[in-house]
Amino acid sequence: PLSKGYLCPKGKYSAEITFSPKRVLYPQRRAGERGSGRWERVTWDEALDDIATRLNAIIERDGARAVAVQSLPPKDYYAYDVFLDAIGGPTFFKHDSHQCFTPQLTADVLTYGNLFTYLSFTDLTSSDLVVLWGVNPGETNGSKYQRLRDAQRKGCRTIVVDPRPIRAAREAALWLRVRPGTDAALALGILHVMIERGWYDRSFIEQWTLGFDRLQARAAEYPPDRVAAITWVPAADIVEAARLLWHAKRPALYTFIGATMGGNSVATLRLMGFIPALIGKIDQEGCNGFLPPTGVRMPSYFAADASLGRGRNLQEMLSADKFPLLAGPKAITAPYPHPRQVIDAMLTGKPYPVRALWTSCNPMVGLEDTYTTMRALRSLDLLVVSELFESPTAHLADYVLPITTHLESNAIAEYAGLNMISARVRALEPRGEAREEGWAVIEVAKRMGYGERLPVKNYEELLDYRLEPMGLTFAQLARMGSFMRANEPEKFKTGKLRRDGKPGFNTRSGKIEFASEVLAENGYDPLPDFVEPPLSPVSTPEIASKYPLVLVSGTRSIEYYSTLGIEIPKLRKRRPFPTLEMSPETAAEHGVVAGDWVEIAAPTTDKTIVRKVAIVPGMHPKVVNAEGLWYMPGEDVIEGTLAVGANVLTPLRDDVDPVLGGSIARCILCRIAKIDEKQLDFRRWAQRQMARVA
Repeated sequence: PLSKGYLCPKGKYSAEITFSPKRVLYPQRRAGERGSGRWERVTWDEALDDIATRLNAIIERDGARAVAVQSLPPKDYYAYDVFLDAIGGPTFFKHDSHQCFTPQLTADVLTYGNLFTYLSFTDLTSSDLVVLWGVNPGETNGSKYQRLRDAQRKGCRTIVVDPRPIRAAREAALWLRVRPGTDAALALGILHVMIERGWYDRSFIEQWTLGFDRLQARAAEYPPDRVAAITWVPAADIVEAARLLWHAKRPALYTFIGATMGGNSVATLRLMGFIPALIGKIDQEGCNGFLPPTGVRMPSYFAADASLGRGRNLQEMLSADKFPLLAGPKAITAPYPHPRQVIDAMLTGKPYPVRALWTSCNPMVGLEDTYTTMRALRSLDLLVVSELFESPTAHLADYVLPITTHLESNAIAEYAGLNMISARVRALEPRGEAREEGWAVIEVAKRMGYGERLPVKNYEELLDYRLEPMGLTFAQLARMGSFMRANEPEKFKTGKLRRDGKPGFNTRSGKIEFASEVLAENGYDPLPDFVEPPLSPVSTPEIASKYPLVLVSGTRSIEYYSTLGIEIPKLRKRRPFPTLEMSPETAAEHGVVAGDWVEIAAPTTDKTIVRKVAIVPGMHPKVVNAEGLWYMPGEDVIEGTLAVGANVLTPLRDDVDPVLGGSIARCILCRIAKIDEKQLDFRRWAQRQMARVA
């Protein structure tokens, strides 16, 4: 229903991923020093028994809170949820809890009571204007981009807000080339124009919103000329964006990761979400709305299954004291600790030790502050990695467990904000001894003695258990292919959004809250505002004089997903090196051309990385982009990470968003210098960086 047959390059090369000679096909146990890359093949029974024994020893010594798990969709997230419930541990190490989906869901729940700014794209053909703000579906979600193209063919126009001239920007009716980290100011500028010119639905505001007068006063502080100076977006374009939004018959706004990595993310995302509320076209066909859940038991990532978390002591969750709306029993959505606190607990044992991690992710590449993350992973008593390939994180593991690809798996595919699930049906028998990821998680819990606390006895039952509220089995869903829950418009008018069945929104007041009662109760500003990023030409001019370029990182290309694909020759042929994008003017100023290698330094660390120059006409001369989540395959993937990984430069901070801690991955400062490619050796480069650590 979403892709309609579209395949991105990763999908087209599924067979190459599945049959890659680099696949991990058998359980491997570390045979040398951590990170040595020396392994011995063991049986599944040997691996699972030893992992269970070592986890029990850690729990006996330090408690269940010392055992962390980590996963992200589309991996088998739900299995780790039931595992933590069984052992009674609160430490789900979601390494993007301070960015990505959690800030967006938190912001929308504070304002609307439900996810709102994450468009479904399944009925987009009814839209006549779509705002893409901090998202690049042409490179990150081709299926959604195809649905946008369908709408454009029917006359839909687009506004794109992005520092980079992405493909969608080139096709847009209006491109707002915002300075990284200033999206909140831009949103306030648009709100200012709409309110000042009367471009808002007064009757809707009076009946369905709370705090409009306060929003009006705050937006009054951000006239277009002031916002233009902050954001580098011309004042006339700010006015034009407001005009297009007001005059559209069915406007929709879509935002995601880009807006969550600019510092004050919850405030930024809330301000974006206010724009559709002013227009008053809510939960209508082609507009932002609230799709009904399918009824499947969803992972805690989506904050959808109330049965999860009951076996955990949320009072002792890391970050619960510092970020009570992120972690612990008062969390706005599913509770998760900030990754900074988890990493610190691994290294210092405070406020309590975290000594084991079972992950199907790649935090060595995906988490900020790579060197500190590496030290934390090396310090663990037990690191278990379930993976397809020996990733940089797997390289540091005690055990690497082989998991199936999507062609070899039975699984349930779900999407945030969609009224749809699909069956991922096994098309091939698994290679080697690879198993579905959730199988091993359940088996270890049983061998630890927690089988009676699990809701199921095996992985197959887990699939049926998740579908039980829908009255389906996995076999039935597999025959159906996909299931889509019927939707109806303007559910807030008929009591279909609130748990008490009354008209309104699922907030405490029952209204769209411009001024949040929950934020006020917890000592935060109830009304969002713009905050200058902590590193910028404005907040730190003395640093900017030495590091004159604004560095964007965390973007990705369509060939790779969280480093999946980097080991595949056909995908590497399409995109062989990690790049640093820059304008022709920036390249000329630094004496480089496309294909040259440059060293990138930032004021956040004494380490540097290297990247290959890509010239991108239309980039601002003061902005460069280091594509995120990269490592160079080779004999030592750790060295390949330290040489090119953007997170080497990105700090892991928890002080840039008062509610969730935040991230500044999309707005730090840097300087660049050309280096001689003939002298470039990734191994020597990484060794030089390690020498600095020593």
